[in-house]
Amino acid sequence: MNLRQFLRADLADLKAYHVDQPPHRAKLDANESPFDLPPEIRQELSEEIARLPFQRYPDGTSDLLRTQLSERLGVDKAELVVGNGSDELIGNFMLAFGRSDACASFPIPTFSMYGILAQIARLKAVGLPLNAQFDLDADEWMSHLDTNRTNLVFISYPNNPTGNNFSAEVIHRMLSRPDTLVLLDEAYYEFSGQTFIEGRDRYPNLIITRTFSKAYGLAGLRIGYLIARPEITHEINKVRLPYNLNRFSQVAATCLLKHHDRFRQYIRLILSERERVFNALDAMGGVHPFPTDANFILFRTDGSAPKVFQRLLENGVLVRNLDRPGPLQNCLRVTIGTPEENDMFLEGLED
Repeated sequence: MNLRQFLRADLADLKAYHVDQPPHRAKLDANESPFDLPPEIRQELSEEIARLPFQRYPDGTSDLLRTQLSERLGVDKAELVVGNGSDELIGNFMLAFGRSDACASFPIPTFSMYGILAQIARLKAVGLPLNAQFDLDADEWMSHLDTNRTNLVFISYPNNPTGNNFSAEVIHRMLSRPDTLVLLDEAYYEFSGQTFIEGRDRYPNLIITRTFSKAYGLAGLRIGYLIARPEITHEINKVRLPYNLNRFSQVAATCLLKHHDRFRQYIRLILSERERVFNALDAMGGVHPFPTDANFILFRTDGSAPKVFQRLLENGVLVRNLDRPGPLQNCLRVTIGTPEENDMFLEGLED
């Protein structure tokens, strides 16, 4: 049988998302938290899990988790949808609002999944280059949005991989358009402290996604949530798969929300280390770091980035090699780790 006769021609060139994981001692390539769960929280979680009826389906609406989130965020429970990572929720949003005349737009460079998910959803997808300051070009964006009848805009805030928050003025202009829905991916909100969440009443076309993968250190459990007006969450729930968030993940996220102050300690340490690493890179010859609002730093090297990447790997430090023609040429990205991991990275880079 020739399977090609059944395949979608528009996905022929799509490659599965893959990241190499060569042997290493310090993993600083994926913007994860360097801190695992504290022993006392692990114990509490273990006791909760021991009481779970695993033969039963989980709560299909994640009601308890949504209740805890609504209290934490100060939003109505009807404004929340939780999912198997924020990626799933972004994909659900595209499925719910991806009309045949819609255009999915995003800056480049940015998080690669916006383009991948748009292609899967059969959406027209357009990437608009950032300016020399890695910011949004207001005139270019407004002109582009004018050419489409229905716009779905995806903004990483702060942006991955550049690390900066884009101009709030440009985003407000996007949100002021009646032909545009704007999804702000605030995966790194806890490290930037900047959010558009207060704009929900003013902008009915605003959608925000966040995750437990970064500041809360639950990347291994894949838990994300979406915040939007009830009329938007109602449509997203139509395409969301039933029981999309397993019982274990629901319990873990609910447990961690009760210990929010403990994770604020981790965030403060990461921010302190971010400043230390940035200053060290800035003082290092042949290395040019870019200002960041996230838990990672993008930097450019005067020499070959692939060679720098390989030398760091030989020293046991894994970072992300982003080198490609254009604005990311000779660029690498390093996640802020523990003080010991950051020392390994800086020492390896100096060598």
